[in-house]
Amino acid sequence: MKNYPLSFEMLHKFSKSAPYTSFSDEEKRLFDRMISLQASLNFPAVHEDVGSFLSFFSKMVKAKTIFEFGSGYGGSAFWFLFRNTRVDKIYLTEKREDLFSFFESLPWKDSDLKRIDYFQGDAFEKLEGLSEKIDIVLIDGTKADYLSFLKKVRGNLHQDSCVIIDNSYWRGSFLDSNFNETNKSAINIKQLHDFLYDTTLWDSVFIPYVDGVTLVRPLF
Repeated sequence: MKNYPLSFEMLHKFSKSAPYTSFSDEEKRLFDRMISLQASLNFPAVHEDVGSFLSFFSKMVKAKTIFEFGSGYGGSAFWFLFRNTRVDKIYLTEKREDLFSFFESLPWKDSDLKRIDYFQGDAFEKLEGLSEKIDIVLIDGTKADYLSFLKKVRGNLHQDSCVIIDNSYWRGSFLDSNFNETNKSAINIKQLHDFLYDTTLWDSVFIPYVDGVTLVRPLF
């Protein structure tokens, strides 16, 4: 539409409103508690735009087993399990010791808690003891470890698996040659993008959410 100006601010606001998502009273109580925690802890949990995508995508690919690298108090797990009965198990991992108590304090459905395996510790360590194949991996932890974890998790994937990398744009900091020479996170995000460009082992696509989401699938 050429005769109307495009406002990225308005676009992002509309996207973050999750325009097609409504909640039952029970779902709203849990969601509101998570929003409250996000504000009080100043925690970078997934916003409604990416959360809605996680919910839609996991249903579309009929994921049964999900693994998260970086889970906080369970924000992304809420979206993966949102009205999704196909998921059998979702593995949450979080290195911050204080966040598990917040996870426990949330009003989860009993049926969801039975499907959640929360590991308070290093995702690499949890992955070591996991023999089953994973349908979806969410990478949303320490930015400096994104590429290392992507390489590590490959052995637990099958040909139809998908890895979702959140915050892969990282405010575009990796594109700033002055900044990415000194900032470890920016350096490693740049290495991730360079790797995905050069590799023949993965197929990937970038989705321009506010801070970027990259989808990656293994090529066997």
